[in-house]
Amino acid sequence: MKSRIVFADGVTGQLREVQEQLQGLAPSWELCHTRGGLEALTFLTQTPCDAIVTDLDLHDMTGLQLATQVMRQHPRMHRLILADLGELESLLRCVGTVHQFLAKPCEASRLQVVLHRAFALDVWLPNQAVRQLLGRVPHLPSPADVYSAVVAELQREPVSLEKVAALIAGDPPMAAKVLQLVNAVAYGPPLDEADPVQAVMELGLANTKAMLLLAHSYSSYREVEGGGFSIAALWEHSRRIGRLAHHIARVEGLGPEQIAAAATAGLVHDIGKIALAANLSAQFHQALDLASRKPLAFWEAEQEVFGATHNEVGGCLLGIWGLPLPVVEAVAMHHHPTRFLSDSFSPLTAVHIASALETARTFEEFQKGLDLQYLHELGLQARLPQWWERSQSHAESGGPQR
Repeated sequence: MKSRIVFADGVTGQLREVQEQLQGLAPSWELCHTRGGLEALTFLTQTPCDAIVTDLDLHDMTGLQLATQVMRQHPRMHRLILADLGELESLLRCVGTVHQFLAKPCEASRLQVVLHRAFALDVWLPNQAVRQLLGRVPHLPSPADVYSAVVAELQREPVSLEKVAALIAGDPPMAAKVLQLVNAVAYGPPLDEADPVQAVMELGLANTKAMLLLAHSYSSYREVEGGGFSIAALWEHSRRIGRLAHHIARVEGLGPEQIAAAATAGLVHDIGKIALAANLSAQFHQALDLASRKPLAFWEAEQEVFGATHNEVGGCLLGIWGLPLPVVEAVAMHHHPTRFLSDSFSPLTAVHIASALETARTFEEFQKGLDLQYLHELGLQARLPQWWERSQSHAESGGPQR
């Protein structure tokens, strides 16, 4: 079945040329052209599409307004937007509503890569419930205390981007937003940047400040707290998993890029939980209550309430945002690594082990939290006692600082 993509061309008509070039690169795709937002919306009511590519500057509305309506009416569609980097403030407002940003001038080959990734994710993670949920989770708040700490650092003279980056790297939603932006708003091939610290260095001071303002605008969690759920506890849990996954990946001899991917995946491994809690708080608390009454693992309760789990939502969300595949895989499958078709140690392995270690009080609990069949197939079961012992000494020393 052909993938169908609709283009909503802007006032300059640049998308027509990109569309023609893309048709030559991907003749199996069906590409449809519309002028402006209203024509695109009318077209979508009559013709199902898999993705929409829109210019930010349309003659009858903004690309953000179009993407917002598409998100509401067609939540399963991939949403991409083209804009000048000088329109960064407008782009930042698109975070959550738009899956991918593309900087003008956009090369058709780059658009082809982005769309291929999006469609590949549809095959890899076909759960319809996940796709429906994604259209209902545009906001990823960040807590006011993190925002205040970063703002205080930005007010120092001279400003240290390294310190700002380190603070952001400790906040899962903010790190995810920064990575989304730096991986998407770029010329040429996708960057595949997995390190929030490096991402902040790429964005620079002005863009980082703008990102923080956006994050702060979504910083209310009043409807989320309670019922056994604590944002502060989730933040600390995420930071510990990130540090521990970094340590495990380094000890096991992964390369620098994979170590960075493991650390970032550990930090954002529960980003789906944050998304569900912030946007669908009533159902989220229903899952919390169900997990405490039965009792069930929380992901099992999520499956009953949402028809999907937070790891699936988080992995798919990061995937369509364009984060590196090792990060996406580790987030999506950290509870079920046997779904990963690989016969070697990977960032997923590190996050899976880190998650089991962080929640276990005894070696027996650690083993129960692991997918032993997965580890057996990798020939890693004999390593369990060593990981347990190292984790205890690592925890006592405070672990490495990222």
